[in-house]
Amino acid sequence: MSKTIYVQCTISKGLFETEFYIKLKDSSAYVDRSNVIVDYLPHRGSEVSGKVRAYLVTEEADRALIELPGEPVVGGLRTWVPKGELAYA
Repeated sequence: MSKTIYVQCTISKGLFETEFYIKLKDSSAYVDRSNVIVDYLPHRGSEVSGKVRAYLVTEEADRALIELPGEPVVGGLRTWVPKGELAYA
């Protein structure tokens, strides 16, 4: 894995105060708060938009395979996302 990037996602509270639950395409995971950028903290039962740190695995013409840091809930830690949803750190 090479470049660290940020990917747009939906964020809600995690099970613990130190984590967020993030949803991204067909995957979701519990991620440490230090790996998430969010303008507003989600309240119990609410979701907010934000960005999660990810690792670029490979790229194709219009999409990228990324790996999320955390514990997977739905799907795996690797998922394909449109390149337009990436922001390089």
